[in-house]
Amino acid sequence: MRKTDFPLLDKILGHFVTASFFLMIGVVLLQVVARYALPWSPNWTEELARFSFIYLISVGAALSIKDEGYVRVNTFLDRLAPKAKARMEAVVLLFVLILMGTQFIFSIPLMEIVSLQKSPAMNLNMAFMYASMALMGLFTGLYALLELLKKLK
Repeated sequence: MRKTDFPLLDKILGHFVTASFFLMIGVVLLQVVARYALPWSPNWTEELARFSFIYLISVGAALSIKDEGYVRVNTFLDRLAPKAKARMEAVVLLFVLILMGTQFIFSIPLMEIVSLQKSPAMNLNMAFMYASMALMGLFTGLYALLELLKKLK
């Protein structure tokens, strides 16, 4: 992991991603064991695994921006001069920032709309599920902005 301006936030998000991963693996393992070894199978495990996966991806996207772990076409970028490569990376980060800002803005009213619904198996408010979109927009946009400012220096 590279050093950033928000080491505490990096650590919190990293622990959240790790916890989501282990929760997802544990729940899926429970489902498999229950299906074959127990007389009953809990009906909430698939839903919790899905929720964990969605939050894992949503928060992990921000950390991938910070660590430059996202997929990119190096074949094209490697053919560019160093200054042109830096500019192209800045343009990509600008587009990510615009996309994540838009996602954040539009996910807030969506959370209000779905707040009347409950998840079928766990009976959770669906606004919790859609909050992952807002978190992804917020944190990924924040890290894209920080990386963009570094590229522009």
